[in-house]
Amino acid sequence: MSFLNSRKVSWIIFGITLLTAVVSLFFLPDIIPVHFGILGTPDGWDYKMGILLFPILQFFLLFLTGRKKVKDFMFRFARTPLNSIQYNWAVDGLLLFIFFVEIWIITEAFRYR
Repeated sequence: MSFLNSRKVSWIIFGITLLTAVVSLFFLPDIIPVHFGILGTPDGWDYKMGILLFPILQFFLLFLTGRKKVKDFMFRFARTPLNSIQYNWAVDGLLLFIFFVEIWIITEAFRYR
């Protein structure tokens, strides 16, 4: 169970997102939808290299949330093992959300070829 509560899970999620983005670059059309209207139809488009923004965003999140100053600020009142576990799970949840958005953008790009 300690593996699930460590930062290793965060780096695994980042690696999967990076691998997905790099592999999808070979198959994506040149222009992909990146913004969708209220009805789910795309109304914003970008070049396929924009798919690499998701792993870049995840890397900066991992870098910033792993810094000692940020953790000291977050745990300035009471640092317990439960706080650290909750913090890691919150970061993992955010990384998974970014990963699922990337997957959604990729699938929509193939749908609107």
